[in-house]
Amino acid sequence: MKFGIAVPNFGAYAKREQILEISALAEELRYDSLWVSDHVVIPASHKVFGDTFHDPLVTLTYIAAHTDRIELGTSVIILPYRNPLVLAKMVSTLDTLSQGRVVLGIGTGWLEDEFDALGVNFKERGKVTDEYIEILKELWTSENPEYKGDYLEFSNIKFLPKPERKPYPPIWVGGESAGAMKRAVKYGDGWHPVGLTPGAFREMAEYLKSLLPAEKRDGFSLSLRRNIEINDVRELSADDTLRGGREKITKGIREYGDAGVTHLVLYILAGDYKGVLNTLRVFAEEIRPGFE
Repeated sequence: MKFGIAVPNFGAYAKREQILEISALAEELRYDSLWVSDHVVIPASHKVFGDTFHDPLVTLTYIAAHTDRIELGTSVIILPYRNPLVLAKMVSTLDTLSQGRVVLGIGTGWLEDEFDALGVNFKERGKVTDEYIEILKELWTSENPEYKGDYLEFSNIKFLPKPERKPYPPIWVGGESAGAMKRAVKYGDGWHPVGLTPGAFREMAEYLKSLLPAEKRDGFSLSLRRNIEINDVRELSADDTLRGGREKITKGIREYGDAGVTHLVLYILAGDYKGVLNTLRVFAEEIRPGFE
């Protein structure tokens, strides 16, 4: 199993020095990947995210310039918000300059007020997402890209640079709905849900794997983003699989592995910033060795 860290590009620790320190420490401790989240605007009804929310691709570009090895992912970028030609250019540029380290997690989005603010049709987000994925792949792989869809069409163009990673950066589709899993199977190289217990993940992953064509089964990633809190004091619910003492967390990771998770992205919960750094070290030095 691979392990990634969700970098706080929003909220209390979304500051230059802290983003850099977390990223550098994660690479030093040999984590496999770093991940950032995505919102363009925050409606007043959802202030839980805090006032600051850095752009995911700009943040990853900044991190890429200060790291050498670790993979760089979006968890997840809301595809209908962005012109796919512009997004394809940004992602392929980042992948080229980072020497092939990008994993593009994508989703359809869920916050209707944000869609309204951006002038994007919320009800058609699934259809838009599918078309935009097709456009990304066309731009990244075709010498003379052309496309005609319900929302965009183009021809007689060149698109460079192509991504460093071939044929393109892995596309992981987020979401837990049947539609999201079918989208992952049809268009993706992996599935990236959030917050599932081991039992729920196993059940959904078995459904997804039943849809996978034979040629995709070997390289298809089954990832999960999950909160982690190393806490030997407070009693937490059994459903908080990775929140509690070291033994509970170790057992939970083992259960996720048995359920099929191949890449676990950890969002660290801690009382303060020092606790975030301490969690990074404790997990890498005391928990992860049992899974290598």
